[in-house]
Order: sequence, then structure tokens, then C-alpha cells
Amino acid sequence: MKIKNQKSKIRNQKHLGGYTLIELLTATSILVIVSGLIVGVLYSTLRGGNKTRVTNDVSQNGNYALSVISNTALLAEDVTEIDGSPVSDCTTAQATPARSIEFQQSDGSLVKFSCDLAASSIASESGAITTYLIDNNSVKVDQASCSFTCQQSNDSPYAPPIIGIAFTVTQRSNSVVFENAASSTFKTSVTMRNYNPK
Repeated sequence: MKIKNQKSKIRNQKHLGGYTLIELLTATSILVIVSGLIVGVLYSTLRGGNKTRVTNDVSQNGNYALSVISNTALLAEDVTEIDGSPVSDCTTAQATPARSIEFQQSDGSLVKFSCDLAASSIASESGAITTYLIDNNSVKVDQASCSFTCQQSNDSPYAPPIIGIAFTVTQRSNSVVFENAASSTFKTSVTMRNYNPK
């Protein structure tokens, strides 16, 4: 009987001394799986935040440029130039896209908007001052899509001109990573409210 008790004591002491190899492998596997899930969630969150920032940059720049051009066209008295050529009205085939358009304001000042190829932006010229409506550091204007149109309904020189504005803004980086690329097209038509034909 004594021998039996000693054998059972030895067996019990073996199990009290540590973990088996299977227990260690199981615990390690669970830790690896949980760590992988946590890293995946963190990576997805960071990628999503970057995509949001890039999309906001494109959207804010495009909306700002579109609102400035639209408001200027809306309140202008006349269109004086299209693509650098003087015009008296928009009745003659001005529906073809142009790279620049110039408006005369009610105070007699001239404001010109143009697709600037060198800066990949939209330039606003008033007097001797040229400003860019797009932040050149983060986004750029696709020059193939940048255009202005001027039309008058019924080919009447007394009808208010309808100014068309279209351009595409893209993220400046040439990254192939989906999260760093964003592009958006902006397009609108504005009827000149204060048109005053001469």
C-alpha cells in the first residue's frame, strides 16, 4: 500500500511542476491570433483616416474655387474676353470649352479666371494681382478637364449669358496607394444676374 501511495504522489508532483507543450502552443497561438486582429484594426483605422483627409482636401479646394468663380459670374455685368479674345456677347459659338474667361464687374473692374497649366491650378487675375484658387501644395487641377463656356439662349445678345464652369481636382501625390488618391469633378452653370449689354 505504501508503494502505491508513493507512485500516486510522484504522478501528482509531475503535474504540479509546469505546463505541457500542448498548453504552451495553444496559449501562444491564441496570443498570435489576437495580436494579428488588433494590428489589423489599427491599420484599417489609420488608412481610413488618411483617405478622409485626402478626400476633404480635394473637396474643400474644389468647392472654394467653384464658389468664387460662380459668385463672380453671377454678379458680373458683362463677359469681356474668352480665351484671350475680346467678345461683345456670347451668341457666337461660345459653347466650345475655353481656357479662360474675363468678367466686368459693376464697378468697372475686370476679373479673369484661367486654367494655369504651369501651376496646375485655376488663376484669378484682378488688376495686377494674380491669386490661385486651388492650394498647390496638396491638390492640383487636371488641365484637360478645366474649361469655361458662355452661351446665350435664343442667340439673343440681350438674354443673360449662361456661364459653364468645369474642372477636376485630384490629389497632388502620384501615389498608387488607394488611401492617398482622390479625385473629384466640379461642374456648374451660372446665369449672370446683373448682365448689362452694351
